[in-house]
Formats: sequence, C-alpha cells, structure tokens
Amino acid sequence: MEDPSKNPDAERIMGLREKKIGGAIVIDLPCELVYHCPICEYEHMSPDGEHYDERLQWSEYNGFIWCEVCNFDYPSALCKTDPRAGTEVFLMTVEQVLIDAREKDEEHS
Repeated sequence: MEDPSKNPDAERIMGLREKKIGGAIVIDLPCELVYHCPICEYEHMSPDGEHYDERLQWSEYNGFIWCEVCNFDYPSALCKTDPRAGTEVFLMTVEQVLIDAREKDEEHS
C-alpha cells in the first residue's frame, strides 16, 4: 500500500486527531457508524449482511475520514449519505474545533 495522503491544510486548520477521545479509545470503524466514501461506489455491507466494507479509517486529522482505496482524507460530513446526518456531523465538528481553539487561547493567556 502506498503512504497515506497528507493534507497540510487539514492538519493546520483542524489539527491532528488524538488517539484517545475524551479519555476513551474509539473502537468503532467509520463503516460501523454508517460512513461511506463519497467517491467510491460499493456496497456498504456484504451480500450476506455479515460484513462491512472497511475501506474507511479514521483520519489522522480531526473531523476527517481516510479512504484507503482513494488514498484521500475527506471531511467526515461528506461521508454521510443522508444530508441531515452530514449536517449534524459538520456542526459537531465545527463546534469541537471552536472549543479546541478557545482552550488553546486560554492556555496561552
């Protein structure tokens, strides 16, 4: 496999994802949370309904998901097939970025 894509703007703007979120390690894969690559065309589940397509991984960047087939990091809101769910993800992501920015400002004050 080639090296994962790099996006300096995503790193600068969104920051790197912590391995632990809120003191807990994320164990669900994006596919288990109904994320889907916005570019690849594929079935979310195997025909027997037993296995997810696991091409998506949590990106190293906050608020992004990485597709190993495309080798590209997508904003997680774009990886929801339901636009309403994508809107919720987008708003939660922006809110977390604002919280993180405030905390950084307070640390440097």
